[in-house]
Amino acid sequence: MNEQQFQSPHQQSPFPPYPGYPADSVPAKQSGLGIASFVLGIVSILAFVICLLVATSSIMDYISDDSKVILDVEDVSANVTLILSVLMMFGSLGLSFIGLILGIIGACMKNRRKAFAIVGIVLNALLVVGTGALMLLGAVSQSAL
Repeated sequence: MNEQQFQSPHQQSPFPPYPGYPADSVPAKQSGLGIASFVLGIVSILAFVICLLVATSSIMDYISDDSKVILDVEDVSANVTLILSVLMMFGSLGLSFIGLILGIIGACMKNRRKAFAIVGIVLNALLVVGTGALMLLGAVSQSAL
């Protein structure tokens, strides 16, 4: 038999490589930190929204019919569900801040794809900056009263 019939698939092709693409180049891997940032962004946004809904439904029992006065402040401060949901909202903000840092580090890595890192930066920054803007808006509206 002829040796040319049994050539290994790993041998060089008789055709030149595609221009601009090196023959021995391997595609870049995804950044592990970028994927972690993306996952943390999704988890922290979902946790924040769930905690916000729980806190809102817990506090609705204490608001009077004219929607302006909280009936008993001591009862509100004793509501464990409300306290835990607010603490978990701050925890999801901390998680989002960690995801933001991981996304920035993942986007700066060389020889890695940056798609998940960029999406993770956007998701985490959305939660961090959005919550900061809402807190600033609440402080401004409270001082206007």
